[in-house]
Amino acid sequence: MIKGYVKIVTKASKTMENIAAIILFLTAMLVIANVLSRRLFNMPIQGTHDLILFLTPVIISLSIAYCAVKDGHISISIFMDRLSKRVQKIIDTIIGIISAIFLFLITWNIILYANDMRAYGEVSLTIALPHYPFVLILAAGFGVLALVVIGKILSLFDKEGGE
Repeated sequence: MIKGYVKIVTKASKTMENIAAIILFLTAMLVIANVLSRRLFNMPIQGTHDLILFLTPVIISLSIAYCAVKDGHISISIFMDRLSKRVQKIIDTIIGIISAIFLFLITWNIILYANDMRAYGEVSLTIALPHYPFVLILAAGFGVLALVVIGKILSLFDKEGGE
């Protein structure tokens, strides 16, 4: 059951990372097209700045969960490596629970913030693009990151049971 959960969350985070890679590519193409349009035709693409400002955090939030799946985040293990495996698992569990709670709270508050943005009708200045869909994508990224952290906690117990 734990392996199935981890597999689903890993697949979701990998899908989100692939979407982030596509968005990153399209963002780079937009910047190149804007520069060429500005230089060659003296006509920049309207709204490029707005789109880059919206898409950059979207790219990061969509790829952060898969980074956690691959243990790509920076960690300092000088002290942890000196502790017994049992103590390491206890500390990892406590930190994981705190992190998951924190990430779920962040996700919930971002959703509330997006709802307020939608209610107030906040849009970008140049092309009148609504803010809230991009903020909801941020919430999705943090939500999946929280699920990844829970999967890592569950995996600790799964491994412990197998020993």
